[in-house]
Amino acid sequence: MISTLLSLALLIGGLIGVVYAAGLFLSGAVGVASRFGIPEFIVGSVIVAVGTSAPELAINLAASFQNQGDVIISNIVGSNIVNLGLGIGLAGMLIKFDKLPKGYFVSAMVGFVATAAVLCMTLGSANADGISHIGRAFSLILFGGFVVYMLASLKFSDGDDDDEYDVPEQTMFILVAQLIFGSVAMAFLADVTVDNAVILATTLGIPTAVVGATVIAAGGSLPEVFACIAAARMGRPKIVFGNIVGSQIFNLMGILGVSGLVGAFTYNVAIKADIMILMAITVLMLLSFFVTRLRQHLGPVMLLSYAGYACYLLSISL
Repeated sequence: MISTLLSLALLIGGLIGVVYAAGLFLSGAVGVASRFGIPEFIVGSVIVAVGTSAPELAINLAASFQNQGDVIISNIVGSNIVNLGLGIGLAGMLIKFDKLPKGYFVSAMVGFVATAAVLCMTLGSANADGISHIGRAFSLILFGGFVVYMLASLKFSDGDDDDEYDVPEQTMFILVAQLIFGSVAMAFLADVTVDNAVILATTLGIPTAVVGATVIAAGGSLPEVFACIAAARMGRPKIVFGNIVGSQIFNLMGILGVSGLVGAFTYNVAIKADIMILMAITVLMLLSFFVTRLRQHLGPVMLLSYAGYACYLLSISL
């Protein structure tokens, strides 16, 4: 009984802590950006996206050294689905998305093309036993594409964002400290939250399949999700989109590229279904740039998309 109450307390405390850390991280990111005149596109797609993807990077590097290919690919694909479904979904319940500059659409298309490339490699490299393979050559292409994308974003982003920031009262030292501490705290508290959610669910007799399809699947993406919520509460829809499309590219091209460069790996071709789901949800996001009604209801649409994915995971787990 005491251990259950402790897990509940840690779960609640972890969630509150992640929310606070996300707000701190976003305040630092926006503050630093305002001091240097950095566009919101770069804040979301580079600073926030890379900062919140630390859990995925850590998991994949560990999995690479242990030659756990299924963990590598499922972590990336699952995280991107969660980011799109819950990140944009929950943020979309708090704010309405306006039409964004073309840079955001281009970045979303880069993420879509990277997803399609991974799907083609998964299908094309599969052998008779249903095992796919990602080698160093393909990984180098992914990572090289990520570097090109980052350089292009830094070079061509200035004309797309003309929003003004409020000048922060804090010193640069405080803002950088908020940025670093918020990022580290989000990763740590997200881990505490997931661990205790699993313990509590197991104690209450909730099936492992349900836990896996919900808590664990979303666990590594809690920083991105709560960063989106924090950005929405600040009234920064561009940071929400920038965070999600930037994380998608960083995960698929940066982290997956680095993982394959550490060592070629194999994985089950069954992940193709998850990759196709990721592509379908990405298409919904792309369509929202042109279809006003879809953009106005993007939050509920994305939440329903993730709910459908969770049901799919549950169905194949039972």
